[in-house]
Amino acid sequence: MAPSTPPVPSTPPASPTPFASKRRPDIRLDLLAVVFAGGTIGTAIRYLFTQVPPSGAFHTGTLTANLLACLCYAGLTAYLAASPRIGSRGKELASRGLGMGMCGGLSTMSTLALECFTAIRSGQAAAGIGYLAATFAAGLAAATFGAWAGTRLAAQADRTGATPLRKGGEAR
Repeated sequence: MAPSTPPVPSTPPASPTPFASKRRPDIRLDLLAVVFAGGTIGTAIRYLFTQVPPSGAFHTGTLTANLLACLCYAGLTAYLAASPRIGSRGKELASRGLGMGMCGGLSTMSTLALECFTAIRSGQAAAGIGYLAATFAAGLAAATFGAWAGTRLAAQADRTGATPLRKGGEAR
């Protein structure tokens, strides 16, 4: 007796273009422009910090750029989250342009990794790991302070009744 083959389950026919059902990304040129502008500014500031000479295994310029980015990004995020006076469109543009663009261009985790790796490979493992740990700890402290300051600034602006401007510059 010949073994019987199991029945083939019925499957729906495959779509001729498997990507046709996927939604295309919504590319908004206004957001792209503010991220680009912010990134250009952040990268220029970071370049200025690269001119600061290192202090042993501690690359002062990279450390300062990364800590400033942590402080500013956390402060901006907290301020925008706590501020009822800024509309959602303004928050989106500020978050993308100043946060993602400028702070993203300012911070440089790849340079940090390269500097730590270089220190370790050159026989200064303790200094490289210490630099990495100090950057991480100081970054957390800077972000914590930035979040605190951003929340306080938003609350103060709300209490004092600071009037935001409409498009065109007139007061609301």
